[in-house]
Amino acid sequence: MSVQEELAEKYRFREEMVDALEADLIGPGEGEHEVIGEAPLSRYIVGALWPRPADEEDAEDVEQEHETEPTGAEADGESDEGSPVAQARMRFPSSVGMTFSVRASAGSVTITPRAARYQQLIDDDEAAEGWTRIPLEAEAVGQQLQRPGVYRDDIGPGLQLYRFVRPERDGKVTVTVALNNTAISVKGDMRDAISWFQVGITVQTQHADIVDRSVAHNIGSDPDLDTAALMYRNAHTFAIGHGCAAEWDLDSVDNGAVAKVSTTFIPTHEVHRAKPGKVKNLDLRMASLADDPIDTISENLRGLTGQYREWIGTIEADIQNGDAVAGDDLKGVAARHIAEMRKAADRIDAGIRLLEDNPEALRAFRLANRAMQLQRARQDWVRGGAKGTVGDGSDATWRPFQIAYVLLNLPGITDPTHDDREVADLLWFPTGGGKTEAYLGLVAFVILLRRIRNSSAMGVAVIMRYTLRLLTIQQFERASMLMCSLETVRKDNPDLGSRPFSIGLWVGAGATPNSVAEARTSLKKLAMLQDLQEKNPVQLTQCPWCGAFLNHENYSAERRPFDHLVIACKTPSCDFRGGLPVHLVDEDVYRERPELILGTVDKFAMMAWNENVGKLFARDGKGTPPELIIQDELHLISGPLGSMVGLYETAVDAACSVPSLNDEYNRAKPKVIASTATIRRADEQIDSVFARSAALFPPPGIDPDESFFAEPSSKDELGTRRYVGVMASGTSHATLMVRVYSALLQAASDVEGDDDTRDPYWTLLGYFNSLRVLGSAYLQVEGDVQERLGVVAKRNGTEKRARVLLSELTSRVPSSEIPGRLKALEQRLGGKHRPNDVVLATNMISVGVDIDRLGLMTVMGQPQASAEYIQATSRVGRQHPGLVVTIFNSARSRDRSHYESFRPFHQSLYRAVEATSATPFAARARDRGLHGVLVSMARLLIGGLSGNGSAHLAADEWDALAEVVRLIVERVQRVAPDEAEATEDQLAALLKVWADEGEKRENMKYQNKNLEAALLVRPEEALTDEEIEYSQRDVPWPTLQSMRDVDAESSLYQIPLKKVK
Repeated sequence: MSVQEELAEKYRFREEMVDALEADLIGPGEGEHEVIGEAPLSRYIVGALWPRPADEEDAEDVEQEHETEPTGAEADGESDEGSPVAQARMRFPSSVGMTFSVRASAGSVTITPRAARYQQLIDDDEAAEGWTRIPLEAEAVGQQLQRPGVYRDDIGPGLQLYRFVRPERDGKVTVTVALNNTAISVKGDMRDAISWFQVGITVQTQHADIVDRSVAHNIGSDPDLDTAALMYRNAHTFAIGHGCAAEWDLDSVDNGAVAKVSTTFIPTHEVHRAKPGKVKNLDLRMASLADDPIDTISENLRGLTGQYREWIGTIEADIQNGDAVAGDDLKGVAARHIAEMRKAADRIDAGIRLLEDNPEALRAFRLANRAMQLQRARQDWVRGGAKGTVGDGSDATWRPFQIAYVLLNLPGITDPTHDDREVADLLWFPTGGGKTEAYLGLVAFVILLRRIRNSSAMGVAVIMRYTLRLLTIQQFERASMLMCSLETVRKDNPDLGSRPFSIGLWVGAGATPNSVAEARTSLKKLAMLQDLQEKNPVQLTQCPWCGAFLNHENYSAERRPFDHLVIACKTPSCDFRGGLPVHLVDEDVYRERPELILGTVDKFAMMAWNENVGKLFARDGKGTPPELIIQDELHLISGPLGSMVGLYETAVDAACSVPSLNDEYNRAKPKVIASTATIRRADEQIDSVFARSAALFPPPGIDPDESFFAEPSSKDELGTRRYVGVMASGTSHATLMVRVYSALLQAASDVEGDDDTRDPYWTLLGYFNSLRVLGSAYLQVEGDVQERLGVVAKRNGTEKRARVLLSELTSRVPSSEIPGRLKALEQRLGGKHRPNDVVLATNMISVGVDIDRLGLMTVMGQPQASAEYIQATSRVGRQHPGLVVTIFNSARSRDRSHYESFRPFHQSLYRAVEATSATPFAARARDRGLHGVLVSMARLLIGGLSGNGSAHLAADEWDALAEVVRLIVERVQRVAPDEAEATEDQLAALLKVWADEGEKRENMKYQNKNLEAALLVRPEEALTDEEIEYSQRDVPWPTLQSMRDVDAESSLYQIPLKKVK
């Protein structure tokens, strides 16, 4: 089966699943004249118009939201609470419609309503036998546009067609059309017979005269919004729904207008995936870049920038000719984009010149390509089940944006004094595009260049930081494979020294042990089949080199020549059967100082608490400090977490770059790179957190997903992601969830197809905005969903799906279980082990969970941040066509707004990304963390204050501490100059307290079981000890051990009881 045939089969399967969902929620499920056995309002919970309440008492029961007609230019007419727009927003809506704008020259529009009602069938004994469907028989209605006003026509028993024609403005007429159920219900009576179902409206004009209603952006107010206005200038909003959504044919858009719009209760929008841009006749294979002569390498790489410049020239010509962009304002924005693209091309060329002129850099580049080639070959082999022989990776090729990003960063990485060290290069690319591989290439280059320059070099070279433990652990597996590849390269090149390359995992004790002794204890518990809630050393569950399964038996806590943890693959043919180059215990990480460290950002709060952290920055004079810092998923470094990270980044930067205040030697600022798929105002955020200017790569072009390095793919090339929206006003959010889950799960079992076609849609990944809602849903899946599957199967005449195998990926899951649950997600239908049916998750999975087989997701309510929505829904449809169903909550106005504007929102998803912010030196951030930064920098930079027992010596190091204050204030003056004076005053007060208390208490330590002689105390201890003042006016100072939380957490676990005989 060809790729196109395989995609077509999955598209068919996906469409039939959506059809099954619509048949279950809206109907008719069994034909135009179906007979159903249950009450229609119970059977079809979406797309129904309820009768209006008879009196005020009944009106209160329907919980009407007090919202009225659209405001502003659309409010020229009815705006009372009895209008159809208000009735569409009721708890039990009696009206549904949409608003659109049409050219006045069109003269008229044609409105076609559709609906059906159900009549109860009574047998001869006057017993109910069911309900029969009676479709609405109504003619299309023509509406003239010349006469503004309100028009109402009765088109069926208790069904009214409403039109509100507003006065012409700027050659356009805005019209609201609605269907209104005018029947009156009496409290206690059955409302099914006087309700209308499967309602809808279609509006047509003879020519494409229904025009865009988008609000124009004021160019110049915000550079990011200017960019969005340019990129999405062709994304139109032709109608907005009221109590429903609106849809139109995207292929029929003619000069910014369409001829037909319709209402829909299950809106959909298909998002095409971006694919790497194509280059002509260039060899970007890793093997070629490792082995070819420099002239050949240079020719290929310069061909890349040559084609990029040619593409830029074509875009510029189109803009100047007026073919691509209309309007001087947008042309000005496009000119800025052109300048940024040319600057990027210049920087890529500078990287190529470096390879031509610098033999050390060229060799590091060659060997890095060899390591990446080995890594790609192993990755493909392991993902394929480690069957047969390993390929040589000779076909492994860089995507153009990946190699361009590597080249662009080479000068700043190679030369510590280069101006690029003051720039943070942000890799912006859609989720799933290959960002990780791009910066792994830079990791390899940095590590190899250091050894080429000094074969005995030691110390941490690269720090990769993440915000979520799940993301950290999964990326650690990928990076471990690269480290094995680097080790293979080192063994083949003796001049790279005898010290093995290695990688370390540096996360909280909740995930891994802090010491080898703790690891030994944990391994003993695992050997006795005990569950571990924390401090689990078994983080790698698969050998990164041969794919063999790893468990506690592969881990051993050795005592000679010193305590250390060994992870050894037991496969006889594995190159790393003697031990993997991996360190998972803090004690090992501090001692070995691996070349690459992966850690969570909040771990850096330990700089104030643990003197060993200084070893990672070579503060003890052994080795060299980190040269590259990689911040993955930059958009997550925002809000309170971003502020704390930015505050503590002052200490990280100083630890890397500031010579010892007691013993000078050369240091330089580390190069900072970052990546994200969703961010706005990145320059402000990078300045706040890293005190550097920002450079976005690839720079945007003039159209979405098109930047030379990326371009939109067609449906035949890559599977699309189809977004579907569902909202039910007459029932609870929880009930709607049960109905959606059961319909999708049963459809995945019923729709015809082989296991390969069915597998992407077999596991339903449920995304939730809160643990509270997820907890309720867990119970509902176990009970209500399981029960409803039988109802759906019986109605369809199919076999009920087997009992749901349910799992969860949230912060409630112990760290020890996360690797296993991730592996379980990879189990395919028809494989050795049964795959999960339902996996419920929170934002833990919104980034970095790369499970290619997943193709089905539900989102329970619109997430607060659009970036979160984009990131989370990008977890599905990475390899196969994806299906995302958002279950909107009709009781939330924000959810309703997103539902009614479903298509406009989804056709310009990235435009909706909110600006992120971090305020590291704001007063509240300083109160929470400034003293921690002061102590961190003192222990890192001043040798006499590094040890735990030296906390009382502040007065003796007064001049050095004054220099620390100067460094902090210098950073504040750049990042937040208005806060500089207040920060300096606060630091002076802190120093005085520290020095005074140190002179009084010669036994004062940074941390001490005797809190009366401690400088630092955990925040939770300060809250529970009445003797400690929760402030910095006295010691001990409540000081963070994690940047996320002030208070300690308590977990509640359910322990199964043994049956008593």
